Amino acid sequence: MINGIISQIKLIILGLIFCCLFNFQYAAAAACCARNSAVPVLIVGEDEAQFNFGMSLGAVVAEVCDEGIPVFGSPETSEINQLYRLEGALLLSDRFQVGMSLNGVNHRITKPARTDSQLGIGDTRISLGYEYLPSWTYSSWKPQGFLFSVLTFPTGRSSYEFESLTAADVTGNGFYSVSIGSLLIKRWTVWDVFMVPEVHYSLPRTFKIGEVEPGFGGSIGFGVGMSPWEGNFRLGLRVQPRVDQSRYIAFRNSDLSRGILANCDTGLDIAYLVTSNDTLMISYIDQTLLGPAINSNLSRVFGLNFQHRWER
Repeated sequence: MINGIISQIKLIILGLIFCCLFNFQYAAAAACCARNSAVPVLIVGEDEAQFNFGMSLGAVVAEVCDEGIPVFGSPETSEINQLYRLEGALLLSDRFQVGMSLNGVNHRITKPARTDSQLGIGDTRISLGYEYLPSWTYSSWKPQGFLFSVLTFPTGRSSYEFESLTAADVTGNGFYSVSIGSLLIKRWTVWDVFMVPEVHYSLPRTFKIGEVEPGFGGSIGFGVGMSPWEGNFRLGLRVQPRVDQSRYIAFRNSDLSRGILANCDTGLDIAYLVTSNDTLMISYIDQTLLGPAINSNLSRVFGLNFQHRWER
């Protein structure tokens, strides 16, 4: 298990070196925004388009049931998710923009008698954003504000349709969903703060086991950042609790409800402005630090993100 994790970390480090050598960088926007599957990448600066590449390595370290008490796994078992993400955003006008996100997932599960690793396509997302509070004039208190909507298409394989004995071929959530939210950002000379509330709804879908109804959910992210001495580095701290309603599964003769799902991301980001159009960010997310956590797998995730922007 340890050798497998070390190999994954080496792969990410090699990817970082490759990207740095060829000037393949990340986004200033992502350095100040909480992100999950319902929150898109957005153009927040004076740019016409941007392209992002990100990869992350996450390990499931605990499981939480209805009681909200985490149970940490044994050394003989592990679940590792390696995510590769390509994202782009493009302005349609001064205030409207569109975006798209494509994902690849390498899912590795180790058990005492079996180890399985599967590489597959993750879910696909298309987004629309609108800047309803533009930053055309300076204000000491008014933030820059965006409205956004994200459509998620279940191009990945869900946990209700896996074929592997270990479920290592699960690469997506499995549902068509739509989210609506807002991003509010305020910057000062050295400091910046942001808030990202969003709500989402996933459509029912029929699998071999029966019809599954995910329903509504939501999250809200808060973050603060500092650029020491007004330099090219930014240090950021963010939290983002999330909750989803119970999933109902309709079997032939009975119904099953799992209960609400909840967890909270606590993230630390270090971003560096390599050039005026290129940014690199390293991040760490831990879901075991803050609650509430109910009916969820809790992970610790290391991420590398790069962005290139084209000015207007």
